[in-house]
Amino acid sequence: MKSKIMFGVYLIYFMRKLKSPFFVESFAFAVIGVCLFYLVSIPSVLTNMRASNDFYGYFMTAFFGTDFLVQSTLVLAAVTTLFLVKNITVHTVLKERFT
Repeated sequence: MKSKIMFGVYLIYFMRKLKSPFFVESFAFAVIGVCLFYLVSIPSVLTNMRASNDFYGYFMTAFFGTDFLVQSTLVLAAVTTLFLVKNITVHTVLKERFT
């Protein structure tokens, strides 16, 4: 009986945590990261980046030379990162302000 009650308490706690924007954005960032690692060959990118002398030009050429799926995934990753940083910053500022 006690274990069933505690399971219900843990379930409610977990469901409340799922509503947190930080959790949702972290999960979305993780899913987008897995998609990027599946779509992009990281060792090839690093090898080509070392061979290039112009990093900005390399990234622009690499970005515009990829498929639309990879481009949209990279844009989604950047936007998710910005929202994640914004929420962390706002949370720490509010925490410092009210403590």
